[in-house]
Amino acid sequence: MHPRLSTTAKWIWSIYLLLTIACGISFWTAGMNWYEALNYSMTTTATGGFSIHNDGTNVFNSPEIDYISIVFQFLAGINFTLLYISIFKSRLTSLIKDSEFKLYVSLVAIATLVIMSMLIVDLGYGYEQAFRESLYQVVSFMTTTGVYSDNVATWPHLTWIIICCVMLIGACAGSTSGGFKCIRGVMLLKVVFNNFRQSLHPNAVLPVRINGQNVPQSRLIALFAFFVLMVLMLLITTTIMIVSGIDTINSIVIGLSCVSNVGPSLANDIGANITWSGMADHIKWILCLLMLMGRLEIMTVLVLFTRSFWKEN
Repeated sequence: MHPRLSTTAKWIWSIYLLLTIACGISFWTAGMNWYEALNYSMTTTATGGFSIHNDGTNVFNSPEIDYISIVFQFLAGINFTLLYISIFKSRLTSLIKDSEFKLYVSLVAIATLVIMSMLIVDLGYGYEQAFRESLYQVVSFMTTTGVYSDNVATWPHLTWIIICCVMLIGACAGSTSGGFKCIRGVMLLKVVFNNFRQSLHPNAVLPVRINGQNVPQSRLIALFAFFVLMVLMLLITTTIMIVSGIDTINSIVIGLSCVSNVGPSLANDIGANITWSGMADHIKWILCLLMLMGRLEIMTVLVLFTRSFWKEN
């Protein structure tokens, strides 16, 4: 963005501050008082998900507030560098043409439409309510904000699978969200597509390109290493929780929630408004480590446990 890293950091902070102020003003004009607007704007743009009310934004019973929350959660899930280029450099096409952003929007749209149709058919929701509730939860979980606008535990179980998928993938790199990140998803899809084409044309040279730039082989190896480590961490954590007496569904969803830094689970007994205080202490320690490793992208934490790192430094 700029030759000096400090200048780039200041612009990114400016974008974050601008989003927070705009979100707070929007909440205030929609009916919140200044204290509520301040708190909810900070937790929304930071995709933190904390609330000053037990019922979250449901306490306001306002579709307008829900849509404002959706918009700013979605914006906070976009790469801040892209936001800078599109807003301050007036290059909106850079945002629209970006491969990661297109996957981000596509996943949100597809997941929302599928869940919306199930809410209408299975639970009798109205069209507007089904659209709002499904979009709210998809954006909330994909950006790893983790706030609720409805009791997801009462939704059809297929919606849980969809929500878990978007929760694992997460939003864009360079945003405030956690998860696997859409850019890694784009790379994985391109590798799979290239392997398919390679089977049809064995002698073809098929580089992996993101936004017109070749991805080095070293980054692809790092990508698969990260993916394998994430899956192994989830398997180990889920197995330990199942052995400790937690049901399978909750074990899987809690593992996904922690490694992606989302927060809540989906089932009735451990949901949005119920704490995890009743879980065994050793499970809490494991989940603390899982959340930390998920936030710091796994490798950063694992390298601290290697002898060579401390010896060389």
